[in-house]
Amino acid sequence: MSFAQKEIDELKKVAPDLKIIQEGGYTFFYIEKLLLPDGCVPNIIEALLCPTPHSGYPCRLFFSSQISGCPARNWNGNLRVIGRNWFAISWKTKSGLTLLEMVSIHLKALER
Repeated sequence: MSFAQKEIDELKKVAPDLKIIQEGGYTFFYIEKLLLPDGCVPNIIEALLCPTPHSGYPCRLFFSSQISGCPARNWNGNLRVIGRNWFAISWKTKSGLTLLEMVSIHLKALER
């Protein structure tokens, strides 16, 4: 699946080192340094956005480790991509969002 350059450029405003990874039939957007909401530990983390349906969700945001200091969430997503383990919370979004909206809505799940 291809994504509009405008959407990719919009996401690059919060993730300047954005990389696109193709693996296992999915496109992932690798965000090297994603700033998390206040109180989260760690406060900056690596993340993978899967903007297409994955494991029963319209999109998923996977993190390089589980996050603490935020509301308790169901960490039900485990994925091995680029030779590493990634983790996701159970958080549904709606369809038709831009890439940046996807990331923003997932981050709202971590706010106090």
